[in-house]
Amino acid sequence: MTVLTHPNDVYILAQWLAGDHSNWEQAIENPPFFAHIRVGIRALPNPITDHGVWLFLEQAYDYELNHPYRTAVLHIIFQNDRIEMINYRINNAETFFGASRDRDRLKVLDANAIAQLDGCTQWVYRADQHTFKGAVETGKKCCLNRKGVDTYLEIEFEVTENTYSSLDRGYDIVTDERVWGSIAGAFQFTKKFSFSDEISLLSTP
Repeated sequence: MTVLTHPNDVYILAQWLAGDHSNWEQAIENPPFFAHIRVGIRALPNPITDHGVWLFLEQAYDYELNHPYRTAVLHIIFQNDRIEMINYRINNAETFFGASRDRDRLKVLDANAIAQLDGCTQWVYRADQHTFKGAVETGKKCCLNRKGVDTYLEIEFEVTENTYSSLDRGYDIVTDERVWGSIAGAFQFTKKFSFSDEISLLSTP
């Protein structure tokens, strides 16, 4: 049975994402392929607009939580009959390192602190009552240079109330050959602590 994606799913997805996530079990089971990674996701205390939900994300190795290798701001909205998760780069990201575990520091994060990543919006749908699935928008437009090669990013992810899995891979823009990313499958995260109560229901999806 097809499950329609609804505007209120914006809040459900945001609540399921908001938390401190760890792939500890996966890292212990298969250490050659999976490092122990933590993903912290918090709602911005002062949303940049009153439309949708704004989240701060940082991803770090467990042994250096205060030096994440990835930070982003996510704006989750409902449009085109789907959820769209718009990705923003954070200018001077070092200013906010560790802020997913010290939310007060996010109060100064405003529109001047971010820049949208063109072509990197993720399209998300309800797979069933318990699962969202998403991928980066089509068109090979989410580009970044990795290992000296211009690549385009492909992302596939799945979110439930207490789990989050993601497979991120980069492909050569010219040859379509994989340049970077997991060769052993998706990273599998479990939510260790929830921040879902910080997601406001007062915004407009």
